[in-house]
Amino acid sequence: MIPAQPIVPAQPSFLPDGSLYSPQFEDIYASKAGALEQAAHVFLAGNGLPERWRNRRNFVIVETGFGAGLNFLATWMAWRETAAPGARLHFISAEKHPFRRADLRRVLGAWPALTPLAASLIDAYPALIPGFHRAHFDGGSATLTLLFGEAADSLRQLEARADAFYLDGFAPSKNPAMWSDGVWRELGRLAGPDATAATYTVAGVVREGLATAGFSVERHAGFGPKREMLVARFARGRAEPTGSAPENAIVIGAGLAGTACAARLAERGWTVDLIERHGAPAQEASGNAAGVLMPAFSADWNPPTRLTAQSCLYALRSLDALSRHAHGAVWEPSGVLQLARDDAHFERQCRIVETFALSDEMAQLVDPEQAAAIAGAAVAGPGWWLPMAGWADPASVCYAHLAVAGSAARASFNSQAAQLRDAGDAWEVLDDAGKTLARGRVIIVANALDARALSGFQSLPLASTRGQVSLMPAPSGCSLHVPVCREGYVTPASGGFHCIGASYDLHNRDARPSLADHAGNLERLERLLPGFGSGVEARTLSGRVGFRTISPDRMPLVGPLSLSGADEGRDGLFACLALASRGLTWAPLLGEIVACLVAREPLPVERDLLGWLDPRRFS
Repeated sequence: MIPAQPIVPAQPSFLPDGSLYSPQFEDIYASKAGALEQAAHVFLAGNGLPERWRNRRNFVIVETGFGAGLNFLATWMAWRETAAPGARLHFISAEKHPFRRADLRRVLGAWPALTPLAASLIDAYPALIPGFHRAHFDGGSATLTLLFGEAADSLRQLEARADAFYLDGFAPSKNPAMWSDGVWRELGRLAGPDATAATYTVAGVVREGLATAGFSVERHAGFGPKREMLVARFARGRAEPTGSAPENAIVIGAGLAGTACAARLAERGWTVDLIERHGAPAQEASGNAAGVLMPAFSADWNPPTRLTAQSCLYALRSLDALSRHAHGAVWEPSGVLQLARDDAHFERQCRIVETFALSDEMAQLVDPEQAAAIAGAAVAGPGWWLPMAGWADPASVCYAHLAVAGSAARASFNSQAAQLRDAGDAWEVLDDAGKTLARGRVIIVANALDARALSGFQSLPLASTRGQVSLMPAPSGCSLHVPVCREGYVTPASGGFHCIGASYDLHNRDARPSLADHAGNLERLERLLPGFGSGVEARTLSGRVGFRTISPDRMPLVGPLSLSGADEGRDGLFACLALASRGLTWAPLLGEIVACLVAREPLPVERDLLGWLDPRRFS
């Protein structure tokens, strides 16, 4: 994986002539006069664009050195004007020292022609944490994936097939790591059969590196005072699939996982048959009254932390887009207050913030008085405030996913999938009477523990935990402003009730709310907000039981799936399972992963992290 190093932001500076300058590398990002013209001449024209992407369904560009995003913005502008209807651009860019959001806004203000596109980029710009960060623009027509970390490490983790490379970084003499042997190796691995590359520099180390990677290199006329530039073409063609035309997929399960997969595929032009055994979406764990969306951090930045932190940032952008599409609030971006369990835990929180240089938009350490002011109620101790987090009604998110998918998603409710059948050129889903419910090239199994009831999937390593939430009437004279969590959680009042949760029981299969679990939830509330539930009796509470599906290592099962007894060479089966209690946080990014696997598009997470999600990792 990308080494767990804190991100050191770029420090922007402007020379007297207005050129954007890096004091760290003593080199220029871009001149104020002609920066966009240079991007068009060197990178677009140098790669034969836009001509090469005309009439292409998908086009993938990999860049070394995002900088202020000028090349991306120039490319996006050209894509808008010339790409075929329904085409998708993937622009992937590595950056070790990204700008802070505020600095990026100030920097891009120097190019007024970019204002509308720059505003969209700044709105979607991620917090500065290591790893991959994906954002969609123009309804998915353009997708930007930022790789925060050393270029060679980041590219090594990228799973994509590039059509063009923008080799843009500070001069080899100023920043040799950007032009290292490790970078050249990865360019050769990522290059598609007709890939091209362009760069402003003609340094010998660059010519030799490109040749070593399998590119034939030519000198072309440079831009402005620079007499020459390099263009290159990949000379080791490999006929590998890069993208697939939209077809029909079948998604089994209409909770957060299934509806997220359906929405992401529909955006790519796929039609989706959604099969659900209940009479409506979100009837299992996704039907709880409220859920919390928040990142998780660890001292060693382990795979669960990487997945959850990156998923949270992606989910924030996804839920904002869903809210706009649904013409109403799908979620509440309130922030979340996470209290420390004890003094040792708070010390650990402090070390994590310091070690990874977490910005204030990610996490702020707060003492009990500060925490109480944020919450609007007395709290049990210190912790950290997560400003970008929030809470939502999970069912509303499921319905919003389906609204985004629109007519591309055909739902079959009250339909119990029992068996998958290989029909040669397609897969079929049958009910327990042998009736065909749907037929498609791809099946995505996203029905939580019920996946084990499908013939051929009984051995999936899944279990479930019983979780009960309690609904407590909002006390008079008190107003909880934000969700507060520790071992449990409590959300602000919605419809006059606070949601408190949740119990955790591996063995109890009773779906009826229990008095003992209501009492346990009130105890959790007292450990969070002393006195907030004073006088409330467990017997007066209502609630709901949900069963969360988990895997042995508590990571989800996402990726290609094998059907017992089927031809191992037959593909088209995928899983999106075991989202445990993090469905709101994980589902959007997991749905994007599945859609990229199905449509053969660049993946939004590191290759190593994908291995941690592989459903076959336990076999």
